[in-house]
Amino acid sequence: MTASPQILLVDQNCDQLEQLNEYLIGAGYRVRTATTGDEAMQMLESRKIELALCDLRTSARDGLTLSELIQHDYPAISRILIVNQQVLPEALEATAQGAFGILMPPFDRAHLLDTVRAALDAANQRRDQRWRSEIVARNPIMENLLDQARRVAVSDVNLIINGPSGSGKALLARAIHLASRRSEKPFEVLNCSDLPEQMLESELFGHSRGAFSGATTDQQGLLSRTQGGTLLLRDICDLPLALQAKLLAALKSGRVRAIGSEHDEPIDVRVIASSQRNLEHAMLNGELNESLYYMLNLVNLEIPSLQERAEDIPLLARHFLAQEASKQNRRVRNLSPGAIHLLGLSAWPGNVAQLKKVVAQAVANSTSPVISESLVAEAMDNQQRVIPSFNEARAEFERRYLIKLLQITEGNVTHAARIAERNRTDLYKLLGKHDLEPSRFKARRRRAKSESVANRTGTQG
Repeated sequence: MTASPQILLVDQNCDQLEQLNEYLIGAGYRVRTATTGDEAMQMLESRKIELALCDLRTSARDGLTLSELIQHDYPAISRILIVNQQVLPEALEATAQGAFGILMPPFDRAHLLDTVRAALDAANQRRDQRWRSEIVARNPIMENLLDQARRVAVSDVNLIINGPSGSGKALLARAIHLASRRSEKPFEVLNCSDLPEQMLESELFGHSRGAFSGATTDQQGLLSRTQGGTLLLRDICDLPLALQAKLLAALKSGRVRAIGSEHDEPIDVRVIASSQRNLEHAMLNGELNESLYYMLNLVNLEIPSLQERAEDIPLLARHFLAQEASKQNRRVRNLSPGAIHLLGLSAWPGNVAQLKKVVAQAVANSTSPVISESLVAEAMDNQQRVIPSFNEARAEFERRYLIKLLQITEGNVTHAARIAERNRTDLYKLLGKHDLEPSRFKARRRRAKSESVANRTGTQG
């Protein structure tokens, strides 16, 4: 028999607390009560709560702050705010930031229980989406990518994630891990460009005491420490070829031997490789072991640049604002329309990572609840103050121009070459130079065609 949902009720008004408690228990819910925010946080830490009802007048931590803490630390929990007319504006702002709804005394039992049921349903739906909770998107390309990622996650195959710097490759890798059967096991990351070869080998495979100078103790490598889990190898082309071959042998055999050891140990690890470079080109150029490439390239996911998913910019900006306001303990609630407009017009060469830094700086410098356009402009100027070289600027223009061509022509290279007044061979070379695959831009056209066929079929039927 499934246990009934557990609800946390936070109210400093004892009479009101008793009335709400009676209604909820009478409806079959399990209820935990608290009269202060500190007491409520202790309840949240020690018990599995699915819904919190917070009085905005709660002492110690006011209800609004408590609601924000729950949103940040326990995003799967639905929140209902208990308010009066004096705090109604703040409550409405909180609902805009993610609280489910509000209740005002005197309480109607039927309305209360209807609201609670709806909030619990919303919490259940969010739990189904927890694996992708850090990836904020409504762009069709991103939604298709996430659908594919969810399907790939359950298959347990190795895969490659491509995308420009700052686009969120590590976030997608972690989301795939959370959606897989390995979600309760470790998720580890190795930046292959950060360490010299000997340290990379030790970090990946481990070492025995005395294996080399400075090896004073035994150390497990990531392949062993990630047993049963997922290992993300970032910038895999920077892993030396000798280590690529050793990694390939370990993955093939399912066994690894630490440096200086005489014994193998079994490993069970899913490997995700990420890069901002085209790994097929790297393999053809001899920078990536061919057999390793084919072992990893069972599935290849590509994250678009932020410029290609411009409709996600307002969503991401507000998401980062909520995160930063909580982290910095600032009462910043929103971005002005001018600020959103300015963010939407920007090129974002640093992609999502750059947008996050701009929002963080704007939150830090804001003296009002709403971030102004001028604050965003100042933060963006600080992010883009370094003038690129002529070649860098030309390359960025080329890439943006090619993306626009492919968007307009929906990946048709012949049409794109005609618009650019270049021959197809030259255009293919440019596309290869910028790691742009025309097929990425064809999904919309195929979808429209299939919908058209379906509509005609339905009409004929």
